[in-house]
Amino acid sequence: MNVSPTFSPPMRIMGPYFIVAGVFYLLSMFSLLFLDITCNLHDLNLVAWVHQFMLGFVMISIFAAMAQLAPIVVEANHRFMSFFNIIWILLLLGLVVMLIGFYVSVAFLSFGGILVLTAMVLFAVDLWLTLKSGRRRTSVISSMKASNFFLLFGVLSGVMMALFYSGVELNATRWYNIHVFSLIGGFVLMIIMGVSTVLVPMFGYSKRVSDNDFELSFKTMFLGVMVMITGSLFQIESLEKISILFMMASVAFYFYQLFHMFTSRARVEHDVWAKSMYVGFGSLALAWLFIVLSFLGVSELLKPGLWLLLVGFMGFLIFGNFYKIIPFLVWFQRYSPLVGEQEVPMLHELVNQKMASMQLTFSSLGLFITTIALLIQNQLLFSIGSTLLIVGAVFMLVQIVKIIKN
Repeated sequence: MNVSPTFSPPMRIMGPYFIVAGVFYLLSMFSLLFLDITCNLHDLNLVAWVHQFMLGFVMISIFAAMAQLAPIVVEANHRFMSFFNIIWILLLLGLVVMLIGFYVSVAFLSFGGILVLTAMVLFAVDLWLTLKSGRRRTSVISSMKASNFFLLFGVLSGVMMALFYSGVELNATRWYNIHVFSLIGGFVLMIIMGVSTVLVPMFGYSKRVSDNDFELSFKTMFLGVMVMITGSLFQIESLEKISILFMMASVAFYFYQLFHMFTSRARVEHDVWAKSMYVGFGSLALAWLFIVLSFLGVSELLKPGLWLLLVGFMGFLIFGNFYKIIPFLVWFQRYSPLVGEQEVPMLHELVNQKMASMQLTFSSLGLFITTIALLIQNQLLFSIGSTLLIVGAVFMLVQIVKIIKN
């Protein structure tokens, strides 16, 4: 891969993405104090929180990471770099309107959904054409292309559900599974699995898995999501169950690849990135186990499993990589031209290590306590854990702002 500043948007464009992600992560953790952990998964307050977390934090973080990584992977310039000036604004406005829809009047949901869809289309068009213009052809690039399809399919199904809440007569159950599995399995998990086969070896000083090894995870996840979409569209419950087996198998194959990457590390450093990866991948392993057991009849494990998947896996992976990606971008674009002319800081000096350690400690402890609280259904314990997560989120947001303004 050719790491060149001409291949990715400058920090003046991408800085807002990282800051907005940090702000919404903090808001999401604060909102936990007002959630009833005994509510069902279709409760509008819970659904609002999931959208706040996924759109305001996870999606915008992935957009920021992909804006930097995709052109480097294919060694080609962005086709429409200017799109990134407005994608985050449209996504932010859409999310705010959607939250008004969840908390005030459902009539706003479809309007917010259209704004979000517009942002997603701009991102998908640029990413697809950027990947297509490159000469490299790997399974990781194929997974990025496929994730575009699932992103748009997932958002479109979300708009259909918004119309249902607004009073249009639709089969909401049919679109619910398509929305959830297209976005979480087809977009988020597929992107994370593909990108991590690049970032883990890069940041962890380990060997990359072969293209054929990752292709097994990618194709299994792709097949699983496609089967889920087919089963949901035609209301075939057996296909929906089969699709979940494919997706669980994909994650299992992915763990096998992770094991090889981490055991091949040439230089083992237990820095904040590595510790965040330990928590994140450990959360994914527990989430996988809990979700499998829930489908085998232990239904009370589904909610803790989903919690670990969202906050444990996605949250810690994103923040862990922020500690590598943001300092690198700031240093590469701001300080690398000055090398040889004046003294410049080292990469690790852009991160306040004490603050990073505090963030990881509070967030990890908060995740542990909230997971126990969900397992035993204790609201007070969940509030205590949420408070710790809030403290960790404050440290993370301050860290993001300080690095960008360094």
